[in-house]
Amino acid sequence: MESAITISSGSRHRSTKSDEFVELPIEIIIYILQFLSLSDRISASQVCHLWHMASKVLKLHSNELVVLQDDLTRPLQVLENSLGTFLHFVFKEVELGGKLTKFWDRFCPQMQSLSLHTCDISEKTFVHILLKCSHLETLSVNGCRELLMSGRVLEQKSDVILLSKTLVKLRKLSLASNRYLSDALFNRFVAISSNLEDLSLTGCQISFHFGLCKKFYPGDMLKSGYIMASESVLTFSNILQYVVSQAGKIRKLRFGDTLIDNAALSQLAEVPELCLETLHLQSCEQLNNTGILRLTEYQQSLTELDLSNCSRIGDPSFIAICHNLKNLLILNMEACCAITNTGISELCHLTKLVNLNLSHCDQVSGEGIERGLCSSVNLHLQRLNLAALSLDERTVCLIAKNLPRLIYLDLGWCFNAVTDMSIQAICQHQLWLRSLKLTRCDQVTDAGLTGLGLRTRGSEQAEEQKHETEVRTKMEKQINGLLGTSNDGMPHSDRLHRISLRSKAEQDIVNDAKRKKVVLQMCEDQDTEEVENGFSIVRLKGLQELDLRGCNRITDVSLKYAFSFLELRHLNLSLCQQVTDTGISDLASKNPSIETLIMIKCHNITDSGMIKFVTNLSRLKHLELQGCSQLTDASLTAIGQRCSNLKYLDISYCSGMSLEGSEHMELCLPSLYTLYKRGLASKEFPKSSVKEPKQVPPPPKFRFLL
Repeated sequence: MESAITISSGSRHRSTKSDEFVELPIEIIIYILQFLSLSDRISASQVCHLWHMASKVLKLHSNELVVLQDDLTRPLQVLENSLGTFLHFVFKEVELGGKLTKFWDRFCPQMQSLSLHTCDISEKTFVHILLKCSHLETLSVNGCRELLMSGRVLEQKSDVILLSKTLVKLRKLSLASNRYLSDALFNRFVAISSNLEDLSLTGCQISFHFGLCKKFYPGDMLKSGYIMASESVLTFSNILQYVVSQAGKIRKLRFGDTLIDNAALSQLAEVPELCLETLHLQSCEQLNNTGILRLTEYQQSLTELDLSNCSRIGDPSFIAICHNLKNLLILNMEACCAITNTGISELCHLTKLVNLNLSHCDQVSGEGIERGLCSSVNLHLQRLNLAALSLDERTVCLIAKNLPRLIYLDLGWCFNAVTDMSIQAICQHQLWLRSLKLTRCDQVTDAGLTGLGLRTRGSEQAEEQKHETEVRTKMEKQINGLLGTSNDGMPHSDRLHRISLRSKAEQDIVNDAKRKKVVLQMCEDQDTEEVENGFSIVRLKGLQELDLRGCNRITDVSLKYAFSFLELRHLNLSLCQQVTDTGISDLASKNPSIETLIMIKCHNITDSGMIKFVTNLSRLKHLELQGCSQLTDASLTAIGQRCSNLKYLDISYCSGMSLEGSEHMELCLPSLYTLYKRGLASKEFPKSSVKEPKQVPPPPKFRFLL
């Protein structure tokens, strides 16, 4: 008999189907939906009519972003027939003409953000759209060449006056990557944004040299303002004049990828009443310590600072940042190659830091990280990127122990630091992790991810290290086959009998096979007392993103015994060539929320495993199978039948697939927007479809005359 749980004010009891059901109040359902991701909310909205109505509440959609690109025909039909409310729109590389009149009439009145990236739109249409957006808070016009090239946009004073009254809620303006932006156009855009707080000019061609400014503004013409602004050049002097006039309102500035120099940055920092909270200066190669020291002296209210790829910024700047910018929450110093351990050691002074990026700082090592980040327990830092740093195993273990609240950790390309022992430390202490990236960390094995045979006992550190060493030595002996046997079955005691004639690459292959066998045996014996287990990665129950690209020692054992994440959405197993059909079959059954899977050049995956995989993953949206040589059209058929939500697929250079198979699959997937199929052969013309790389011609022969 079918039964259900009945909820009443008096008690909770199990009843039959004939009993009366008490529905949850819609307020409780809305409260529950607030904690779910977009994919989970979509699934929950299909439970019943009440849950569907609850999912339409406006506050649940406040952070959703609608991205429209390429062909707008189908998306516009879906949006126009939808009963939902959408507040944020992004248009990429599309033509915005008169066909969108109904769309603008419906969505503009409640629209809060509008982003136009490399779009073709006329001046008249642009003004017409903005006049409808009375609740607009964010406007991005990035790389729109056709709109700005003529210089006529917003040239009518009447339009500027009307828009300034309409866009009273506009707080953020981005004019990034606009080659044709001039002083005149800049002044018109800021004139319609009277309450601007956030201004982005990233990637714009700004003239910072005062001599060039004098060429276009001889005498005192620059002070003439709107009427006399140049239509040929965008000058920093004109921008600075605007910042000075709005110093009480401006809080965020972005000058990344420009030629801003120390003099300009000093002028900006010294503007009276200017209290910046965010400043982005990424890829500004003209800056050095002089400008940054001036900045930290005058703008001590900064909470977010991006100086990534500024190669001339060194330790003096970093030390000043750590000592003067006490309120800093986000700091990005990626690829600042002049910074050393001397500067990094001062990180302990930034006690409020939440997000830190030190990736690709070549001169930073584990010594500086330990002094700057691991001297005491830090409960504030949540996101840490240390990719491609010269760290060691000890440093990673200290990071895992002293930064227990991390939700994002990137240790990619830290070859010597990420080992089985450091992975064990992460699995033991980093229980809040949502994203873990271990790109190209090829020392990680199944033992580290499963924890099998790596448990340490004893309260004293010496005992732990001793036991740990014994376990590792025992495993290495089993893996490397040091206890060889003679012809009569007796173990060898002479080292001369253990000389191998294999190459290093061949020996690595043999060792990996033996390692897999040992760990697999431990998995089968894990319920007995013979195996002492460590910490499995399955302890990271909230993990949503895992990047294991290039970790080629990982096998099916990890996927079967350690991968069971209800929230895992993004997984990268590229170049994990020991993963087979068995592994991905278990992966699909235990990780139902996977939406993005990248398996580039996984040569041991066949149709059998792929069919089982896609059958169990109904939420799959992004799939990359580039170079998986054993997959055939049978996999494409299964994808076409099972992956109804798939939007992105890359099957380039899958030599077993055909163009006909990909075309048939594409017809079965109306949701598929992006399909890459480079290098696929046609069944009718197999040789002409695939272009083989041309061979390099031999060098010419020279004749020497004696």
